[in-house]
Amino acid sequence: MKQLKLIVIGLLIVVLSGCIGEKEAHQTTSVTPEITIPAKEVASKQAMNQIYTTEKKMALTFNGMADKETMIDLLNELDRFGIKATFFLPGMRVAEEPELASEILDRGHMIQNNTLNHVLPDKLDYESAYVELYLANKVFQEHLDIVPEYVRSRSGDSSLSLEEASAQLGMRVVSNTINPRDSQMQSAEEIATYIKRFSTRGAIIQLNTYTNPEVIRAIELIYEDAVASGYTLTTLEEVKLGNYLVEDTINTNNLVVNRAYEDTEPVIIEKFSTTKKEIALTFDDWASDETISAVLDILNDYQIQSTFFLIGNGVEKNPQLARLIVEQGHEVASHSYNHKVVVSMNPEELQEDLVKNDEILSYALQEKPLNMFRPAQGIMDDETANVITATGVEYIVLYDVASLDWNLSLTEEEVFNRVIEKTGPGSIINMHILDESHTVQLLPKIIEHLQQQGYVFRKISEMISDYRVGGS
Repeated sequence: MKQLKLIVIGLLIVVLSGCIGEKEAHQTTSVTPEITIPAKEVASKQAMNQIYTTEKKMALTFNGMADKETMIDLLNELDRFGIKATFFLPGMRVAEEPELASEILDRGHMIQNNTLNHVLPDKLDYESAYVELYLANKVFQEHLDIVPEYVRSRSGDSSLSLEEASAQLGMRVVSNTINPRDSQMQSAEEIATYIKRFSTRGAIIQLNTYTNPEVIRAIELIYEDAVASGYTLTTLEEVKLGNYLVEDTINTNNLVVNRAYEDTEPVIIEKFSTTKKEIALTFDDWASDETISAVLDILNDYQIQSTFFLIGNGVEKNPQLARLIVEQGHEVASHSYNHKVVVSMNPEELQEDLVKNDEILSYALQEKPLNMFRPAQGIMDDETANVITATGVEYIVLYDVASLDWNLSLTEEEVFNRVIEKTGPGSIINMHILDESHTVQLLPKIIEHLQQQGYVFRKISEMISDYRVGGS
């Protein structure tokens, strides 16, 4: 522990003491209070740039504190659409206009720490970061009777020093998922379009109150886009209540890098051996919230449960969408982390990829995925099958019906006919969750046609339990 002496002048004396009259508040008087800087005993966390929730909510947050007229206009616009938001306010501005800050709270919004002097994080060392946060917290406690839980820098960027200081104060740094950088003076339409493009469950939207008057006009557009896509705009604190990720270690399938792969016996499934009209509908790859939600909605409408083979580097960015798939009754397996063709990878690289993806999927789901793997493009040879199996993968799942729904050079009719003509009892149909594909448009037609033909859709795990697997 060490102590740091600071010169705190004029306004800040009023903030911390609460006992100087209005005339004295404008005098420049210096004092040297001592602030104890604690050792870095509490482990810091990386800045929170997204909230992992399967609820269709996004956090609307604002940085800074504009002049009173602008702030009232912004608050009125939020009231007009019933939106509650989180305001990250600089401590010094709250000290200057505590009544305005109190009005933000009175209108049902939340307030968090924007540092004392609205600083950038890159040049802060641990001591100066601690003082910025500590003194800002004093302001909030003195004038608003609140204890901030989160902090954000002026830019929304973070640094190790800021994260370490936050941790010692029981706080966490918040960054953003969506930052349209309204300080660059975009129009309201540009701001709203940018936010719509990157909207996803648990997104943290960062706007500024003081740099661009178009932000106020953008509120209506942002709200309309959110409603049209089924999102609720609310406070950071409200969205955080839906967070499902925990800090504890999650069980995985315990895949390992194993160079002794020559004598393995892969179990490869291309189709199930049955005369019953039972089939498995499967999906590969990764997509946006909009596309994944659309596919899940279609499957729900037809009461079909499927198996999804997911790419880890996509899941890593939006793990809540993988969790959503499982919550809706489907099952998840690995489609690799990097989505490289496995025959182009050396054994160690391939096995490391499989191990990593198992860990990514387990964390995203908060449970083990199926111990199955589907290679990119369905391409594999005997050696790579052995290498895959040596990691501990139980089943390699291919397919007998390649829809080619990803191929936009094909017409929807051509893709539809491919699926219908090739599907038979025990078939595994391969489709994709990709933003640029025929999937969302064609999926209802394919399902309806096959159901009319008497087919029943089942998950891969169910088919494995009931039928002898066919292989190559």
